[in-house]
Amino acid sequence: MVKILCGVDLGGTKISTGLVDEKGNIIKSIKIPTMAEKGPEEVIKRIEQSVYDVLKEAGLKISDLKGVGIGSPGPLDAKRGVVISPPNLPGWDNVPIVDILSHKLGVEVKLENDANAAAIGEHLFGAGRGIDNFVYITVSTGIGGGVIIQGKLYSGENSNAAEIGHHTINFNGPLCNCGNYGCFEAFASGTAIARFAQEGIQNGKDTMIRDLAKDGVVKSEHVFEAAKLGDEFAEELVDNEAFYLGVGISNIMAFYNPKRIAIGGGVSTQWEMLYDKMMETIKKKALKPNAEVCEVVKAELGENVGVLGAAALLL
Repeated sequence: MVKILCGVDLGGTKISTGLVDEKGNIIKSIKIPTMAEKGPEEVIKRIEQSVYDVLKEAGLKISDLKGVGIGSPGPLDAKRGVVISPPNLPGWDNVPIVDILSHKLGVEVKLENDANAAAIGEHLFGAGRGIDNFVYITVSTGIGGGVIIQGKLYSGENSNAAEIGHHTINFNGPLCNCGNYGCFEAFASGTAIARFAQEGIQNGKDTMIRDLAKDGVVKSEHVFEAAKLGDEFAEELVDNEAFYLGVGISNIMAFYNPKRIAIGGGVSTQWEMLYDKMMETIKKKALKPNAEVCEVVKAELGENVGVLGAAALLL
């Protein structure tokens, strides 16, 4: 019997656990709250229980699994199976999650940075199929990514390669969560779009974004919605977002010389609004030989990329 893969997408607010076949079809999946505030011991218990729960729903047993793959926020050390100190998992300090869960479950457990796992998932099952040199970028609350070189994930010396969101695109730019100024993430993430909008409102911009944010908390989706309704300030913000994406992607083309770059994450749902200006910027700023061989596409796996990528660690 062909063994089933189990993928766990561990996030700061939710745990997504799914059963996947070797062709990338999701058999069954569940989502539960992480309850990160309760610390690593409780979260690991929840991961363990989620594996048993999804198996029960699918009518399968732990012996039917090839193993469990975990995509986790970093920093982490995939080789040692240790989660080091993710900002959105309080109390996690060099937690040997692979040893703990492999002992509890009695199956092989593998760990990888969540963005790297997503890159593997897109490479095997999505927009990177058949592409040996491939970069996946996720643009959401932050910006992350993973790089496939000659068909294999490039992890770097200690599993922290391709921190795409933290290359500098403007030395005089805003402060990033990492502590540096002017990072790609500080300009082009969904959080950055919302911050630029909030700053404009505070400076007296005439915009409907304020009205769309009924609870007073401006989000990137409010900006895109206002732009679709013809709000000039929102249109300017969307135009700037496409420009910043183009600058960052031009740099990534120079770093890795990929054949294809796939963009995922929440901001990518506004692909049609961003694509033309983004590609115009890339045409102007990217090294010509690199840009000529690289296509930029929307990622294919959507919200399933975390589970599929984690499961793909076992292939």
